[in-house]
Amino acid sequence: MHTPQELGAYCLNAFTRAVPASLAAFYRINDRLSAFDFQLHGDPTQMHDSYLRRYRHLDPLQPGYCQRIGGGVVSLRDAQALQSKQHNAGYQTFLSQHDVVDVTEVLFYIQSRPAIGMSLLRKSHYGRFTPQEFDTLQSLQEILQLAVSTSAFEPAPALPEHARVALTEREEQLLPLLRQGLSNKAMARELGIAPSTVKTHLDHLYRKFDVTNRTELVGRLYLD
Repeated sequence: MHTPQELGAYCLNAFTRAVPASLAAFYRINDRLSAFDFQLHGDPTQMHDSYLRRYRHLDPLQPGYCQRIGGGVVSLRDAQALQSKQHNAGYQTFLSQHDVVDVTEVLFYIQSRPAIGMSLLRKSHYGRFTPQEFDTLQSLQEILQLAVSTSAFEPAPALPEHARVALTEREEQLLPLLRQGLSNKAMARELGIAPSTVKTHLDHLYRKFDVTNRTELVGRLYLD
């Protein structure tokens, strides 16, 4: 039985050797169809941090969106066709800032639910993924999908009850910033909103998680 870390290292190595990528990330997917537990390839740390802090909610290749499209390999073009022009423009700005010209997502399913995935990113010196490379990725996905389906690999465990609270996109963006210990003003700068708006969202979070301050909220979310 392979650990998620071992499986991630194997997939990153196998896929990037068959189809070169400038950057790559392997991740697990929880029962809310949210990616977590990332393993990075190609030193995309700065880009990844920026993605988690400011652009994740704009990503058209999030697991939930990919599941709607179907299949194990999803192109950026197909994913963007389901998004609004505003979301696409915002995400394209993020990719351009890092010279990324194309992204392909590879997902593996357990019991019809995406359980693990991988992002492959191409910078301008590689160019976009070709149809032949896309076919190669699909062939690799089919082989690894069979291995995942028949192995003892366990999907991500269900989140604790307190993490199943329905959150708005803005509230989801605030949580990692809270965990970093940023002030209201700092969070406002990161998200491009007013400090008073941050306070309003925090008040909503306190009520949803039945806490009275940020210390209790962080403890409830990350230390329970």
